[in-house]
Amino acid sequence: MPDDLGYICPQCNLKTTHSHVIQCSSCKTILNFVRASINEEKHVFNVNKCSHCVGTIEDEWEIEPIYQGDSYI
Repeated sequence: MPDDLGYICPQCNLKTTHSHVIQCSSCKTILNFVRASINEEKHVFNVNKCSHCVGTIEDEWEIEPIYQGDSYI
């Protein structure tokens, strides 16, 4: 049964506990993980499209920054 991030391997699932997730909002592919500090709240960042769904590699790097008291990405 998939969770909120879909079907991911156990190794990648473990990364979600200590990293932010970069995910395509179109096809839901997980593109990357960005390491977070221990006390930082983990977020899922979305990009509009990725290279798997007719986007480009450059599209995969265009995420909206988040400004919060304990994090800045």
